[in-house]
Amino acid sequence: MPQRQPGCHDFQTASQICRRDFIQAGLLGGLGLTLSAALQRQALGGVNSRAKSVILVWLQGGVSHHDTLDPKPFASSDIRGEFQSISTRLPGVRVGEQLPLIAANLDKFAVIRSVTHAEAAHERGSMYMVEGRRPGPGANGAQASGNPQLGTIVAHEQGPRNGLPAFVSIPGNDFTSRFTGHGYLPAGCAEFRGYQAASLQPNKQQPPEKFQERLGLLDAIRQRDQHNLGSNAWDEFELQARDIIHSGAGGKAFEIDSEPDSIKQLYGIGGQGGEKGKYALIARRLIEAGTRYVTIGRHSWDHHSNIFPMLRKRLPSMDLALSGLVLDLEQRGMLDETLVVYMTEYGRTPKVNADGGRDHWPNAFSIAFAGAGIKTGQVLGSSDEQGARVTERPVSPEEIAATILHLVGINPRKVIPKPDGRPTQYVDHAEPIHEILA
Repeated sequence: MPQRQPGCHDFQTASQICRRDFIQAGLLGGLGLTLSAALQRQALGGVNSRAKSVILVWLQGGVSHHDTLDPKPFASSDIRGEFQSISTRLPGVRVGEQLPLIAANLDKFAVIRSVTHAEAAHERGSMYMVEGRRPGPGANGAQASGNPQLGTIVAHEQGPRNGLPAFVSIPGNDFTSRFTGHGYLPAGCAEFRGYQAASLQPNKQQPPEKFQERLGLLDAIRQRDQHNLGSNAWDEFELQARDIIHSGAGGKAFEIDSEPDSIKQLYGIGGQGGEKGKYALIARRLIEAGTRYVTIGRHSWDHHSNIFPMLRKRLPSMDLALSGLVLDLEQRGMLDETLVVYMTEYGRTPKVNADGGRDHWPNAFSIAFAGAGIKTGQVLGSSDEQGARVTERPVSPEEIAATILHLVGINPRKVIPKPDGRPTQYVDHAEPIHEILA
């Protein structure tokens, strides 16, 4: 099984220890130091952004654009497939019949039907889409690309908020996480994987004397590094770090039983929404509590055979989860400050194969945006009559990454040093997708 490269050894100094490891181990000293430094960064200057948080709905495996956001109702049956297309809130725009709720709310989305790249392997395609930089020739799953995910960049630039990890992946994004990571950024910016609430809650079984021991460790580290910050600053940010560690905000975000039945029904929890609905609701609760970037995803969409029976099982739950998330955010007044992105590593082949499936196809596929800073109610770009090639306004992974970073207030072209001292930009040679920016 491919393993993620550890990377960033030169960055792993005392002030950059991995938050996830310290949360799970209950080591207040290391976590307090990381949080204190992050709180200090926040106090030194805010970020001018449209989006305070990002929720990435990631469909690992490559979802078929023909059967979802870019149907071809006039193509031959071996391309059209078994599904019909249905009308939407946007005049003249149709989507696959398994997405009735998204169709009814398509005015809340900006759909892009012209994403294209040249990476047809899961590992490399996923790296490209979630990192915004084409992986080098050695990056093949067994070896990571060495570039950070977008969530890692957000975590690095903006730090934790309210005691929660800045970047959380639910239920763990295990497939993609094997070959993506923090890259050249500190390990403390890597995603917190999993959804067990216990790992984000204070350890109630820890005796008071053990807690004081951890504080003693923090004091020792503080004294060593006091030359970097004034003593008053250390005291202020250390106290904030101690407070948020014991606030319990992380664990509470996972307690969805406290949600009204009407909200659970909106996400399809207990019905067709299944786990996807639960993870979408947890994502909303996490950003409400303070997490900046959440990735949610469940099941593989890599349907080389029996694609239509599989999509009949899986698309209804995705339809409920995604539409429910956007509607819930809107009802709570959170959609204007939350960017929601529906994304996959590539699409599927136009022609249905002999096994009743569709194979990998990065030449043309679809994604969607909703929420903060997005000019919704539109479809950007198009593919040809077979869904095989982009015919209008090609969009690259670099442009997608630049758009997300721009909306959270991060300069995509910011130059930063790699561990070896060489300068690099977060995203090369790309501007945000201006047509979809409000």
